[in-house]
Amino acid sequence: NGGGSLNDVVQMSGLFIKDGPIVQVKPRTRQAYVYEDEDPEVRYTGPLVVMVNSYSASASEILAAALQDYGRAVVVGGNSTFGKGTVQAFFDLDRFIRGATEFKPLGQIKMTKQKFYRVNGGSTQLIGVEPDIVLPDNHSFIEYGEKKYDYPLEWSQIEPVEYTQDIVTLAHLEGLKKNSSSRVDEHESFQLIKENAMRLKKNKDQSVIPLALESYKEFMDNREKESEKYIDIMKDPIDGLSATNLPVDIKHIQGDSSRIARNDNWIKSISKDIYIDETLLIMKDLIESDFSDSPYFANRKDN
Repeated sequence: NGGGSLNDVVQMSGLFIKDGPIVQVKPRTRQAYVYEDEDPEVRYTGPLVVMVNSYSASASEILAAALQDYGRAVVVGGNSTFGKGTVQAFFDLDRFIRGATEFKPLGQIKMTKQKFYRVNGGSTQLIGVEPDIVLPDNHSFIEYGEKKYDYPLEWSQIEPVEYTQDIVTLAHLEGLKKNSSSRVDEHESFQLIKENAMRLKKNKDQSVIPLALESYKEFMDNREKESEKYIDIMKDPIDGLSATNLPVDIKHIQGDSSRIARNDNWIKSISKDIYIDETLLIMKDLIESDFSDSPYFANRKDN
């Protein structure tokens, strides 16, 4: 998820905790302003996993960071998220210049004016959110996100704010990590993804490329042949992994033929997704370890 509304993500985070701070927003020269969940009702008290990847940015990083800091959810994904921890605003240049109508409209300028900070005081800028359980992906050995920009704002830290939750205690996180790591090490597709990540790193670092036409063609043909091994890593459905639409969504989906086709492709892609499959196994471990004695699950084992 590339981001979205700050207010929306504060409300979304509040679905899983009673109340408290979600994120701090600080201008350059003023004190940080704290966005809080003020609703004491908890909409969901069960086990929770947040999936992220290298393109999870901005507001989605705020949600992942808040639920990680509170110890409310296990964050699963690549090495880190995008690291977009800044706030921008557009300023209309026409408002600052009187007259000169023959040159207008002058357009807008986009300026960075604030930074996001986690409730623990650390920024999401540059380093992003580092998952509790890391799964290999194609960016495992390559820098991405804000770190790739020429002049990114640095990571920084401010004072933390008080936060706590008594809904769950993730007491067996190290065990979850160990179990997932063992499965990944034995999973053929994840090993292929690791291989491909190393291949992409090698190609990125290769600075000598032939310029003679025939040599260049041969060079590119060899690269293409190397990549063929990794094209269909997730081509086959996974036994036991399936997805269905929520009843509330079906009428909307069936109202348009193109929507039906997109949805069918999406459902099929989920049934082949090894990341979703591994995350469900992490969820299973989470339930069996931290939630086995939970009163919330005591009467819901069949669900």
